[in-house]
Formats: sequence, C-alpha cells, structure tokens
Amino acid sequence: MSPGCVGNTGTEPHRVVSWQPTLGNRTIAQRPTRIIMEQDKPVLSNRDIAFGLLFANAILRTMQVDQILYVVLSGATSGEGLGFNRGVFFLVDDDQRHLRTRMAIGPVHEAEAHRIWEDMEQQDLTLETLLSDYDRVKNDPCAHQLLRKLGHLCVPLDQLGTLVENATSPCQFGRAAIEPMLARCLFEMQPLHSRTVELVCGEDNDITPVVCRNWWMVPVVMSGKMLGVLLVDDAFSERTLSCGMDQLLDALANLAGIAIEKSRLFDEMRALAQVDGLTGLANRRTYQEAVDRLLTQARQTGQSLSLLVFDVDNFKKYNDVHGHQAGDDVLRWVAKLLRSGVRKTEVVGRYGGEEFVVVLPDTTYEQAMVIANKLVAKVRTESAQGELGPITVCAGVANSPRGSIASEKLFEQADLALYRAKNAGRDRVEGMAPER
Repeated sequence: MSPGCVGNTGTEPHRVVSWQPTLGNRTIAQRPTRIIMEQDKPVLSNRDIAFGLLFANAILRTMQVDQILYVVLSGATSGEGLGFNRGVFFLVDDDQRHLRTRMAIGPVHEAEAHRIWEDMEQQDLTLETLLSDYDRVKNDPCAHQLLRKLGHLCVPLDQLGTLVENATSPCQFGRAAIEPMLARCLFEMQPLHSRTVELVCGEDNDITPVVCRNWWMVPVVMSGKMLGVLLVDDAFSERTLSCGMDQLLDALANLAGIAIEKSRLFDEMRALAQVDGLTGLANRRTYQEAVDRLLTQARQTGQSLSLLVFDVDNFKKYNDVHGHQAGDDVLRWVAKLLRSGVRKTEVVGRYGGEEFVVVLPDTTYEQAMVIANKLVAKVRTESAQGELGPITVCAGVANSPRGSIASEKLFEQADLALYRAKNAGRDRVEGMAPER
C-alpha cells in the first residue's frame, strides 16, 4: 500500500482505546503535525493530557447528539486539537435506512478559510472557548455554510454493496464522488485516507461543489452497530501527517460513538417517560421539544420541515352516541394508524383532545401534502373495514423552508389550514403554502 492512502488490508483494524496528540497552538496553515512515539506508544506531554481532559469532559458533559458532534468536530479542527481544516459528521438515521450529513465545521472555500483563521487568531480563541460556544453557534446561520452545501448528501444503506463496487481506490489519482467512498468506509468498517483522490460533494449542476483534499474517513461503530462516518480534510493547507493519524481519528470516533449511543439511550428512556398516557404517542411537551430541535437542524442544513395537524371529524358526536370508552378506542386507533403511516424519524404526537401532530423533517410542502392525503385516505379506508365504524379525519399542512418559520407560527398556519378543511366538508386536506 502506498504512503498516500489507507484502506482495507484484510486484517483487523488496530483499535486504540486512548490517545493524545502532541500539537502546537498555532494557526492551522502554519502548524506541522508532530506525534512523538516510543515503542509504538504515544508519549503524552502536559499539553496532551490537558487537551484530553478538556475534550473528554466536554463530550461526556452533554446528552445532546448535536452538541456531542460539535465537540468532536471542534476538537478535530481546533488549533489545540488535530488541526484539520474541516470536519463533517455523517450519521445513520434512526430507522437505519440512510447515512445523512448531520454536522459540519469549517470553511467552504479557501478565501473563507483564511478569513476564519485570521479572525480566530485576532480573537485568540481557545479550544475551551469553542467548546463552550455551542449555544451561540447552533443558531448562527453564518456558521453552517458548509453544512448547507453538504446537507443533500444521502447514502442508502441497502445499496452499500453496489456503491462500494463503484468506489475509487484511495491510491488512485483524480476526482471521485464522495458517496461511494462513504459507502466503502461503512461497508468495510475501516479508516480510509488519500492525498491523491479528491472527493467531490455537490448537487447536480453545482458549479462550485465542495472538494475534499488530503482527507481521512473513519467509521463510527458501537457494539457492531453502524452509527456514522467522521470525515476530516486539509483542503487549504499543506502539512505532513503522521502514519498513526488513522489510529488517532479512530479513537476519536470511538469516543464519539460511546457518547452518541449514550445520548440515544437517554432519549429513548426520556421518551418513555414523556408519552401521552392514552395513545402512547409523544405528548405536547415532547412534541414541542422535538419540533424546536428539528427546526434548528433545518436552519443549519437549509432543508425544509413540514408540520401536519390532524383532527378527528365529529368526535364529540361519536362520544355522545357510543360513549367515552369507545371514543378513547378511536383515539388509540387513529394514533396507531398515524404512527404506522410515517417513518420512524418523523415525530407523531397527541397535541390535545382529538388533535394530533406529525413533524416531517427534510420534507417540502408538496411532499407533505402527498403524505397528509395518504394518511387521511388510510383512515377512511381502514375504518370502513373495522369494528369502530366509519371514521374520518381532517388535516392541515404547513411548511418551514430552511427552518425560517418558528414552531409557534408554523403550528398556527397548519391549524388555520385544518380549520379550512373542516369548513370545506371534513375528510380532506388543506394546506398553507410557504411564500416563495
């Protein structure tokens, strides 16, 4: 294998439990990478130990996945950390169907890179400052330009084998699409590195795609479960990296995997404690937390988020005729049908009474209208064959392009559309299209 690439050698990857890099605290473009080794083991300096403690404390202090990713990428790109120009996290979605871009830190183009480095030097920003700055950064649109450029990337997990067959070898020369290389990294569960292959990340007809140069990819795996891929690169600076960099990044990915899995388990436990007692769906508080979090992600990635609001038609009359127990059965039945009719990554909740909400991340207004109509038709069709008798629902649809509409306003728009659907005869969908 040539010095410029790392790939699958057919042997088990060397897993490093703990590491600390020996790096200076200068701007990225000027700093060489220096890793002191003694009998194949890292020699830890006081600076190394201080960095390790700071990083570990920061990543283990939070239960939020996005904050964990921010900490990892800040450590990978900070002058006091590994000092890469850019870092990107791709995560497998909750229903284990796709690998998607989740967070990115760094400049899109070289001019922006030099401006960022100069600003950091003038402000004397330390890693500790960066790690504590998450709450400000998450809502700063200027901090997410790279993520917006990469937000469209999506690798179907059921097509990994096909994509791997089309993947360029890291030892070759030239340019290649990033998706097959991401698939290979996940499929082989091995770090990949190349100084000779440039990875192109751009949508169709994008005349200024993001190009990754001198890059490393490391799979994030926990207990044999694929969680994602960490990608870093040095697109705008020249430096010689140690041949042990894959081990350092591998350890970083391991720590991230532990923290991500811990966060997800915590979310699952919290979700069990925050469900609606009657239907088992998310309660109103859980819905509100989820929609605010997903709107923040939409603002970062530039993707749309849609909201569906459903109401059971003539529910009071049904209660009066059949009794409240039968009414509860209807609510449970509708809740189960809505939950089964959307993806696991989409939030379904009971807003109150006979009103339900469905939050659709990465979904346009037009796509949301199609989904709402399918769900309304499903209620009508399946209830006609059931024991509860004919049941219909109305739906209102609203959309927040790039997360630009706050949750309160978004619900208000969907609720107004729902009101129009009721006045138009029920058993139908109305929407409030976003302004173009």
